[in-house]
Amino acid sequence: MKRYLLLLICLVGSMALSAQGISGTVLKKGKPKKGIVVWLKKADKTATTDKQGHFAFDSAEAGDTLQIAASGRQDALVPVSGQQELTIDLNSNDFTLKGVDAERTLPYVQVTAPKGGGVNHELIMRSGFRTVSEVLKNCVSGIIVQEGMTGSSIRIRGINSISSSNEPLFVVDGVAMSGTDIDATVPVETVESIVVLKDGGGYGVRGANGVIEITTIKN
Repeated sequence: MKRYLLLLICLVGSMALSAQGISGTVLKKGKPKKGIVVWLKKADKTATTDKQGHFAFDSAEAGDTLQIAASGRQDALVPVSGQQELTIDLNSNDFTLKGVDAERTLPYVQVTAPKGGGVNHELIMRSGFRTVSEVLKNCVSGIIVQEGMTGSSIRIRGINSISSSNEPLFVVDGVAMSGTDIDATVPVETVESIVVLKDGGGYGVRGANGVIEITTIKN
């Protein structure tokens, strides 16, 4: 009995260690940087640094990775290990990682846009935007987003329909949706990719205002 109890205690202890919280401070050339997006990749969670450059996650498993957007196409990758408090100093060509008992300088990784245009899950998560319409407005060229009382109005630039609406057709996982509030329908963190088809993409009259294809993550 004592043997099984000891085994249970060890198991609970190891689980606690593997899912401990992690926090840190992001600096830019030695100064705290507000508004930096930190993506905990395996857990698929994001945090944004406050005015002191601080971020925190309640739990982070060993073997996960923090991906920190240093610029439009350069990220700092920080492996999650036993460190619970980190300082990441973003410089021009590399970054300095300081933990409790060590400091090292590491190169950035290049982030490339997906082939064929559009955005993928990586670009969405590192952007820090909270809705699909925010992603479309800021990450996809040729999209006009206007905020209204009942949600966002989305239009593809250069398309003026003679119909009563200029809203594009949304196709989510192969299902066509028109007249829908896309932000209420599709949580942004579930999006795998977004592709904009200005030519209607073979959807006929339904795609006269353009088509926005959204693929979500399959569990």
